[in-house]
Amino acid sequence: MKKLIVFLSVLLAMLSTVAILLHFEIIGTKTKPVTTPTTEPTQITTTAPPTTEPPTTEPPTTEPPTTTEPEPVIEESGKAVIYEGAALNTYYIDGDETLMALAADLAVESEEEYVPLLETVEEQQYPMWEDEDSGILYITPSAKPFEIPEDVNVPVLMYHAVSDNMWGINELFVSPSDMEKQLEYLLENDYDPIWFQDLSHVEDYDKPVILTFDDGYDDNYTELLPLLEKYNVKATVFVIGSAIGKSHKMTEEQVKAISDSGLVSVQSHGYTHHDMDVMGEEELEYELGETWRIVTRITGKIPSVLCYPTGRYSSTTIEVAKRYYNFGLKMNGGLYNTSVDDPYEVSRYYVSRYTDIYSFGAFVSEAGK
Repeated sequence: MKKLIVFLSVLLAMLSTVAILLHFEIIGTKTKPVTTPTTEPTQITTTAPPTTEPPTTEPPTTEPPTTTEPEPVIEESGKAVIYEGAALNTYYIDGDETLMALAADLAVESEEEYVPLLETVEEQQYPMWEDEDSGILYITPSAKPFEIPEDVNVPVLMYHAVSDNMWGINELFVSPSDMEKQLEYLLENDYDPIWFQDLSHVEDYDKPVILTFDDGYDDNYTELLPLLEKYNVKATVFVIGSAIGKSHKMTEEQVKAISDSGLVSVQSHGYTHHDMDVMGEEELEYELGETWRIVTRITGKIPSVLCYPTGRYSSTTIEVAKRYYNFGLKMNGGLYNTSVDDPYEVSRYYVSRYTDIYSFGAFVSEAGK
C-alpha cells in the first residue's frame, strides 16, 4: 500500500511537470511574434530582344572595269639640239620618231608634259636652223622678231677696243680706266644697259642704253669682260666671221666664253669687214649668211643684229639683211629713237679714247624720253 502511494506520488509529480511544460509552450506560441521574412521585390531588367532589321544593303555599284593604259615608253632621241645656247633633251615616245620635248624646257604652257618640238617652235616663231654639216639643230627664242615700242629714245654707244696697248689707231682704244668710269656713271645715274632683244619690253626700263663693241678685239675678253662682270652690265659685241682667231681678235673659245657669261650678246659684223654698199645680192647673201652661221656654231645662239662694216650699206644690203637679222646698225647718226629710225638704220654715238665723261653724259642724257 505504501509502495503504491509512493508510485502514485511520483507519477503525479511527473504529470505535473509535463503539464507545466505544455502550458509554457502554448503561451510561448501565442505570444511569439511571427516574423515573416521581408523579401524585396527582385528588380528584373528586361533586355529588349535585338531588333533584327534587315541590313540596308546599297545596290552594288557596278563601275565599268578600268582598263589601265600602259605607261608610255619614253626614250631619249639622241638628236643634238641647242636651245638658246644650251643642250636640249629631246625624246621619242612609244617608238614614234616625232621629236618631243618637255613643255617646261621650251617655256610654253601646255596641258601635256611633252610637246612636239618642231611644231611648237614654229607656233612660237622661234628662229631655228639645222646645220647640215653637223646635224645640230639650233633654236634661239631671243632672236625672235618682235614689234618695237614706239617713240622711245635709246642711246646706242659705239666702241671698239678697250686697252692701253694701242697697236693700231689710237682713238679706237678706250682706256680701261675710262671704261670703268663710264660704267660707274651709268649705274650711279640709274641708266639701264640692255641688249637689242630687250627692246621688246623697253617699257620696263626708265633709262635704257645699249653698249656696242665693233670688230671682236681680244681685249673685249681680257679687259672689257672683267669690267662688265664687276658691274653686272650688259653689252653687245660684233665679230667679223673670217677674223676670229686672227691677230688681236678673239679666239672661238673667247667668243664662246663672253657669250656664256650671260652679259654679252655676240652678233654679226659681216664675214670679211668689206664695204657692203658695193656688194651685189649673191655676195651679200654669203657675207651676211656665213657670219650668221659661224656665230651660231660658236655661241649656240642665232644672231639677230648686224653692224654694217664702216657703216656702209645699200638698199640691197638691207633687203638681204632682213633674211637673217632684226636690226642693222650704222656707225653714226646720234640718238636712236624707236620711231624715227628704221630698225635697219639704227643710229649710234661714237665713244673714242678722247671722249670725256661730260660728253659721255651728254650722249646718254636723253635715254627713255
